[in-house]
Amino acid sequence: MTEPNLIDGADDSVGDGDGPAADPRGWVLPRTVSVSDLGPFAEPISEHNGQAIAVKPLTNHPGWLAKLYRPDQHPEDAHRLDLLISAPGTLPEADRAALYAGTCWPAARIHEPGNPAVGCVIPMAPEQYRSELRRGEFSERRFVEIDWLAKSDESIRGVGLPPPGFAGRLAACRQLTELAAILESLGLVYSDWSFSNAFWSPDQRSVYLIDVDGCQPKKMPDIHQPNWADPLTPPGTDADEYTDRYRLGLLVAKCMTGRRDARAFHTVAASPWQNQPAVSEVLLDMLLATDRERRPSAAQLNQALNSGPYLRTAPRPTRTALPPLPAMIPQSPAGTDTAVKKRESAPTVEIQKPPTTPHGGWILVLVIAVILLFVIASNH
Repeated sequence: MTEPNLIDGADDSVGDGDGPAADPRGWVLPRTVSVSDLGPFAEPISEHNGQAIAVKPLTNHPGWLAKLYRPDQHPEDAHRLDLLISAPGTLPEADRAALYAGTCWPAARIHEPGNPAVGCVIPMAPEQYRSELRRGEFSERRFVEIDWLAKSDESIRGVGLPPPGFAGRLAACRQLTELAAILESLGLVYSDWSFSNAFWSPDQRSVYLIDVDGCQPKKMPDIHQPNWADPLTPPGTDADEYTDRYRLGLLVAKCMTGRRDARAFHTVAASPWQNQPAVSEVLLDMLLATDRERRPSAAQLNQALNSGPYLRTAPRPTRTALPPLPAMIPQSPAGTDTAVKKRESAPTVEIQKPPTTPHGGWILVLVIAVILLFVIASNH
């Protein structure tokens, strides 16, 4: 993979709206379009989510969406969007195809008088990322978020999805890290590596990254994400490529292990992947290095996931200790033979009545005698 680094080598003339974008996704349109050029919008499929006030399908262009931003966007957003829209043209053909196939990369900037960055035109995620999810007696066809990969195969099978197994998890994480490496090569910070910003196709063993129009060059505000905080990016500072590396490593560790908490770290440390021996080492350096700038790159993780070597440019970084394991109450999975056998072999406990004392009958006779004496005395 080459490293064009769009941001450092950007041409200020890029994004002037002249000529169509070189986009193979089925609709050739200028890099900048007015709201009126797009025709009518359908009802929004999403509202007030992050930087967008709404995401609306384009009635005249099936499969395409208008992502409309809040009116308080930064004045430089128009230029930033133009850079993103032009970025695929700087990539080798294979990387460009991967970016278009695996992300909702923006195709055009939407403008109107007085507002150069109304929003952007993006493709809708392909239908292959929708599946029928069963929950009890009910089912719903919806986009499958990648957080399902951070669960066990049994949990995934329980909602009607085919369990990925090791091969499916590996394929998804290979594509995820390939996309991350392309963004890193362009000098872009994504920051949003988390469960909610990527879809997963169990059948195709592929992933689809969303909200990529928020990428920024070199750094961006670090929005707090519960359970995804980088311990070496202090609160109030910007996210950068090293923040991205930590969050990407955390996402891959959770998806590869099917664990959502500190157990993911411990499973990685146990080096369970015999055919990819470098994966554990790369992930542990991404997650535990005490020097954030010593975290390995997305490309190094992708190479390890593809059975390649981990070539450090310096001695192994010092690592922090593994986080403590959560307190767990051992339980057998419901419905397993082990659980049944345990129930069958459990000792039977009988509830017994308190034993009667040998003096109980004499006490009763004495009480009756006292009552009779009291009655006789009353009559006299």
